[in-house]
Amino acid sequence: MNTFDAIQKHYNAAGVHPTTDPDNPRSQFAVERYEDYLPKLIKPSMRALDLGCNAGRFTFAMEEMGAIATGIDFAEIPLRHAKKVAQKRKSRCQFNIGDITALPYKENAFDLALLPENNVYLSYQALENLTVQLKRILSDNGLFVVIIHDGLVKRAGEETLPERYDVQTGLIGGIRAIPDKGVYANPTYFWTIAFTRYIIEKHLPLEKVEQIEENRFMLVFRNQNG
Repeated sequence: MNTFDAIQKHYNAAGVHPTTDPDNPRSQFAVERYEDYLPKLIKPSMRALDLGCNAGRFTFAMEEMGAIATGIDFAEIPLRHAKKVAQKRKSRCQFNIGDITALPYKENAFDLALLPENNVYLSYQALENLTVQLKRILSDNGLFVVIIHDGLVKRAGEETLPERYDVQTGLIGGIRAIPDKGVYANPTYFWTIAFTRYIIEKHLPLEKVEQIEENRFMLVFRNQNG
């Protein structure tokens, strides 16, 4: 099983948890972290894309901030829940099944794309492929917003990391036990702010870096087609 299939299987098995369910108050912490940051980037009627939206926490939040929001994810079960929430709320949010490294959108389709802490599931080449696509589907001066942890800080002193880390690809082996469902592979990639900037800035210039918490950062890149 390749990395993509393993992650997809893991997220479908995990389904929707109270902390990822947009209708559960326990999930609101994820969006509230950015209440001093994201609303400053969202303009009325902005077309916003939530990359790896899961059950839609950030998709619905961006709609509440005034955006026309779309979410895309490759895990059907969380997406199915997001669509039910949208129907119940009479929301205009759209949810699409798909791979974020092969986006099914036309040129100039969005004004902002948000990658909220999902870069750990992308290889270095996959992030570059995504960035190249965003240069096409983002409007001129459109924003690519990336929220990340820095792996050097996050994993400092982790004794088992050398045994699980592939120095050639950055792939880190891992597993996750899901109650009543079993144990699933949970591979991730080692990312730092420097790696992220190096790859994305080849195609989209960096506008700013905001430190949200001790090891949580928001990087904002701007599409400049002119």
